[in-house]
Amino acid sequence: MSEPVPDPRLKSLINKLRPGSVRSVTVAGFDGADVLVLLGESGEEGSEVGRIPRHEVSIRRTNHPSEIFTVGQQIEAEEIGRWRGQLNLSARACENPELRAFLVAIQPGQIVSGTVSGVHNFGVFVHLDGEPQGLCTGFIRVPDLTWEWITHPSEAAEVGQRITGEVIMSETRSAQVTISLKALLEDLRRPEVLGQRSP
Repeated sequence: MSEPVPDPRLKSLINKLRPGSVRSVTVAGFDGADVLVLLGESGEEGSEVGRIPRHEVSIRRTNHPSEIFTVGQQIEAEEIGRWRGQLNLSARACENPELRAFLVAIQPGQIVSGTVSGVHNFGVFVHLDGEPQGLCTGFIRVPDLTWEWITHPSEAAEVGQRITGEVIMSETRSAQVTISLKALLEDLRRPEVLGQRSP
């Protein structure tokens, strides 16, 4: 049986969310709550100016990026694309090197295991094996829990339960690994499976 062709829209989204290249940049100043950075070596004069949007500054909550960065400081940031010709970057994606290394090592299609840490109406949080201590990186969306119809995720998972799933995507910027339990379960609704079942 041939593998199903992935939805091109989903594939495009996953490609956009995959980790970008990491650059060493120098903080040049602030534009409101955004951080302006120089992209050249050691921020030499004439370097291209990049931007770290306010939501990409840090995992931590702050009133202003000047609470974290100072002008002239060298930091690492991940490239996330160009808007209006200017390179945008994410500092939060590089804020915790141990966390970044863990997330970058996880690839779509990989099988991972973990322990359910929280069940909510929008999905399930999972402590993945091997993640940095004190963090919770795994997440299962409701549609990825089971092939069966459920009214709440608690019908498919409970806190403390050990689970194994397939990675859909691993994001350095959100520090989240989206996984699917359903991908490893047989879909009993398929016609070829229904035909094999006893009457």
